[in-house]
Amino acid sequence: MRTKYLALVLPLFLTACSSDDNSIKVNTDDLINSDVENVALDEIKDPEQGLFQPGQPISLDFSINTTLLETEHVGVTFMAIPKDKVEQLKTHDNPEGYNLGVHYIAQLTPGEQSFTAQLMLPNEEMPSGEYLIAGYVDSARSIEDEQDLEDNASRGHETGDLTTYAQVTIDSSKYHDFVMDKLVVGDGYAIFPDVGLRETTTEDAPEHKEADLIGHFDASKFGSGVNSANVSASITINGETLPVHFWQEGLNHYDDKMHIEFKDHEQSHYFPYDIAINGVLLNKLHQAYNADSDSNSFELTMTIEDTSEFAESNTTNNTLTIEVPYSLYKNEVPDDHPQAAQLKEAAAAQENQMLYPMAARSDIGGDDTSAVIIKGKDSLLIMDFYASLYGDKSKVAVLPLFSSSMSFANVNGGQAYASAIGTFSLFMFDKSKNLFSASAYGKADGGNGTIEYGMKASLIGNSLFDESETLEALNRSFGYDWEEEQKLFSTTFTIVIVPISVSAGVKGSVGVNTDLKYEQQRFSIGGDVLTASLEAYATAGIDLLIASGGVGIDFLIIGDTLSAEAYIDISKVLSDSELVYGLDISNNMKAIEGEFYLWVKYPGYEFCCSFPTREATKTLYNTGALYDKTWELVSTQGSLNFAN
Repeated sequence: MRTKYLALVLPLFLTACSSDDNSIKVNTDDLINSDVENVALDEIKDPEQGLFQPGQPISLDFSINTTLLETEHVGVTFMAIPKDKVEQLKTHDNPEGYNLGVHYIAQLTPGEQSFTAQLMLPNEEMPSGEYLIAGYVDSARSIEDEQDLEDNASRGHETGDLTTYAQVTIDSSKYHDFVMDKLVVGDGYAIFPDVGLRETTTEDAPEHKEADLIGHFDASKFGSGVNSANVSASITINGETLPVHFWQEGLNHYDDKMHIEFKDHEQSHYFPYDIAINGVLLNKLHQAYNADSDSNSFELTMTIEDTSEFAESNTTNNTLTIEVPYSLYKNEVPDDHPQAAQLKEAAAAQENQMLYPMAARSDIGGDDTSAVIIKGKDSLLIMDFYASLYGDKSKVAVLPLFSSSMSFANVNGGQAYASAIGTFSLFMFDKSKNLFSASAYGKADGGNGTIEYGMKASLIGNSLFDESETLEALNRSFGYDWEEEQKLFSTTFTIVIVPISVSAGVKGSVGVNTDLKYEQQRFSIGGDVLTASLEAYATAGIDLLIASGGVGIDFLIIGDTLSAEAYIDISKVLSDSELVYGLDISNNMKAIEGEFYLWVKYPGYEFCCSFPTREATKTLYNTGALYDKTWELVSTQGSLNFAN
């Protein structure tokens, strides 16, 4: 311990010792133990691994000692420098070292504190040889009036004391490593078509264009030499492992691998995926499914495959396996499904449904369609449903939900029903909002020649319009367009040592353009039931006076058009027992694309005399739009003769 009063009293103390007057006594222990505000770097331990290469991560254990301080937002900067040039840390404005990064301490506490810093050797030319890693506590000088700045830094090398240095060896040969950090399936739940709703014999990539699994993985790349790789995936069920297939962006089909490109070495990257399963794997899932069990699940495994000519440093971290619960399409929505409330709400809107198979896809009856088609002696049901989570809920994600149906019952001169529903729920920072919903339906009664119709639309919980009526004739068009900015969410991130508060939401447009007609016992519904073009909108505030920052954003949340064209002609049901129908439902979706990042500027220590302004970023997203495709949910037309 030091005291700032010791120099003042020392002459008095010496005089008292040489005096014969013993009445003057000074207690030096009291003087030496008078504490003052200070923080000191006590130790940096050598890592267990002694040999490193440029671009490689490195973990360092270190400890500090604090007296009378509880300062918040303190950074500890680390630099690697050749052992024979370590003196430059004190003598040169620009020592020939390499910045390894900053460790953030949220708050100092009195006494000794121990930490582990996760750092990165830079991807640049570093001569091979022996290096010392030095540290400096409070590199942004957040502490006011600290009494001794000398002990903030590594020191003592001139006397051979390397307690506050870590010793490592650098080998500058080629190095790279891929790491699979995180694997996520949508809302953590999968749902597949039940027995009979899709073929179960094909072994190759599926020909359908609708995804069976939507999700994302986060992966890191270390080293500067190799920047791309392939990814493969498989599902294991009942001890059998079969491959799955990835949507090929721009090529309009599924294939067995996904190609990925890394743009930066120092951060974890987000990669969205769109997976389909073939008939053989679907059959295995059918066989393993137990309808009476509370839990049915499979294992999804994803692997990064190095395709370069150089040997990867570590391949054991290229693979992740997660367990995914799943269900088959049923007549009822499973209560434990993450989207159960929304699915049941959509199901309730299908007023005259004879059956509700969730999102089932089939080609029953020979129709060229992916929808469920159920033809009875005196009835018809055509239906399809789609819902999946796009993005990362902890950052930005959107949940589109589409439902469409058509039904007919040969009673009282014929009754026909058609509907289309679209909704968007938005997730940001693990919070959610029901962003927009629109629905249209019509119910025609051939016996009395009337129609019941309804049209609804809501925006962020507020009803825009809600209209329904029973008429003998109908020719109505509904339209609504919204375009503005809405701040909906807020959270705080820490970038290096700077807390940054972010408020975010959406900007863009959402529209409804739907026509409903009923004349001469022919009912039709058509148009763009729901269109959306939504981007992320964000502002940022800095909670630390020494820093500034903001948001960089060019980010599409979703661009989507759900189009529905349906008609049911019941004019000949009484006279000829014939029903004529047609239903076309298509969707064009582009989701989660662009760059969304936060940035801060803060003072930083360069191990000598200067405190330059540094800039750091935190990337939430930097991705192309894998989800960019158009597909038909339903495409069918025909006639039924009830006299046969």
